[in-house]
Amino acid sequence: MTKPRILVLGGSHGWPSHTGALLRAAERCISLRGGSTCRWDVGSRPLPAVLREPAATEEAVTARALVSAAGAADGLVIASPLYHGSYSGAVKDALDHLSTRELEGKPVALLSHSGSFPSTQALDHLRAVVRALHALAVPGQLVTVCGDYELCDDRYVLASREMATRLGDVVDELLWLATQLRDAGPRRPLAAAPASIDPRPPIANTSERSTDGRRAGNHRRRVVQRS
Repeated sequence: MTKPRILVLGGSHGWPSHTGALLRAAERCISLRGGSTCRWDVGSRPLPAVLREPAATEEAVTARALVSAAGAADGLVIASPLYHGSYSGAVKDALDHLSTRELEGKPVALLSHSGSFPSTQALDHLRAVVRALHALAVPGQLVTVCGDYELCDDRYVLASREMATRLGDVVDELLWLATQLRDAGPRRPLAAAPASIDPRPPIANTSERSTDGRRAGNHRRRVVQRS
């Protein structure tokens, strides 16, 4: 059985970055559990807004590389900082280059760093994006705060044992579902209804219409008598 392939996508333009540290922790956690990973940190591999033409050939090549990585993955991890009450524009730009062709039917684990206080706003909004791409957000999710990290040399590392345990639980859900869906194969389309079936309601015959008419007349007479 081949290892499930997971695209670990997200991060931030800041340095040192808490979300970048969360992305690296997720990659390490997946590897320890037998999965293979491709890490795409938007801080080091940013993407242009999808509504404009790439300003350089390198940007077009980078965008195609992300699409290829997502298409080859069995599942994804998306990690974003909480920014202005939602997920960041850098993560948005990356996700805008993807479509249902790459993500449909694939499981996605959602992670966020929310600064000083825990907040799920970024993850709530990302769940809507995942649903729009016909992917499946796993039930578990993780939100970290600044106190969960330590600064080592020039970058942050996830130091909280509690958060590391929760991250492991989320990754376990992701890898299990990715394996189940991959091994089940592509979904079969729903069978079309037989062409001979008339979707219109049946028309009542003459005797049924007569009976219904008498019932309606009796009802009207009773209403008039009670008035």
